[in-house]
Amino acid sequence: MKDLVGPSGSADEVDPRNYVASVIKSCNVVEVLGGGDSEYSLGEIAAATGIGKTTVHRLLSSLQMAGWVERGPRDGYRLSIRMLKLAHAAQRQFSIRNEALPHLRSLAGHFGDTAFLLVPSDEGAVVVEMVEGESPLKVNTVTLGTVLPYHVAGGPTVMAAWDDTIRERVLSAPRKRYTDKTDVTREALETKFARIREQGYVFADEDLNNGVAVVSAPVFGPTGALSCTLSLGGAAQGFGPDRLDHIVTAVREACAALSERLGAPAPR
Repeated sequence: MKDLVGPSGSADEVDPRNYVASVIKSCNVVEVLGGGDSEYSLGEIAAATGIGKTTVHRLLSSLQMAGWVERGPRDGYRLSIRMLKLAHAAQRQFSIRNEALPHLRSLAGHFGDTAFLLVPSDEGAVVVEMVEGESPLKVNTVTLGTVLPYHVAGGPTVMAAWDDTIRERVLSAPRKRYTDKTDVTREALETKFARIREQGYVFADEDLNNGVAVVSAPVFGPTGALSCTLSLGGAAQGFGPDRLDHIVTAVREACAALSERLGAPAPR
C-alpha cells in the first residue's frame, strides 16, 4: 500500500493533523489512472494502491462526480478530458514560474518590496509565485495560492483589461468593496480597464488592502494573448511619484522581457 503522503512529500514531513486521508487516497487513485494504460478496472486500481475495493469504488464515484474520472469504452476507469486540461494548465504555469523567477528576484532585490507572479483562472487571479525583498510588507491576505477577484489590485485588473472574457465576467457579477478606494461600479471599472490598456500598466493604490500599493503589467504569450502578470507591491507610502516612475519602468521592462522569452509577438 502506498504511504498516505503527497507525491512530493514524505511521511516525516506531514503533520497527521493537517491532512485528510481520503483525499490522499484519491490522489493515489488518480496517479494509478495516469500510469499509461487507457483504462483500469476497479480490481487493478485496488491492487495497485493497496486500498480495499469498496473504498476504491467510493473514491472513483466521488472523482466521477467531480469530473476528474470517467468510464471508458471497455467500462473501465480513466482520467477525463478535464484532468488533461488541468495538467496542461499546470505545465504552463510551472514553466512560466521558472521563466519569471529571475525577474521577480531582480525586482524584489532592487526595490526591497515583494514581487508577484499571477496567472488567470476561472475563480480569479492566482498568486503562483512571490519573492520578498529586504523590506517586505507582510500582507496576510495575499500569499502563495491566494485567488484574488478581478476588480481589485494590480494583476487581476490588468487581466480584466486585456482579456475580454474576464472583463465581461467582472462587469456582470457582484463586486465587493474592500476599502474606500475600491472601484465597484460598472462605469468606474470600464474607465479603469480602458486606462490600463492605454497606459500598459496599473498602479493600484490601497484598493484591496489599506496601506498597500502595487504596480502590475501584462505578460503575453505566443499567440499575443495575456499569459500572466508581474507585480511589485509594498507599503503605499513607498510608492511616491519619484520612486513610482522607476518601479513602473522596471516592472514593464521585466514584463516585456518575459513576454519575449515566452515567444510573444512584437512588443505592445
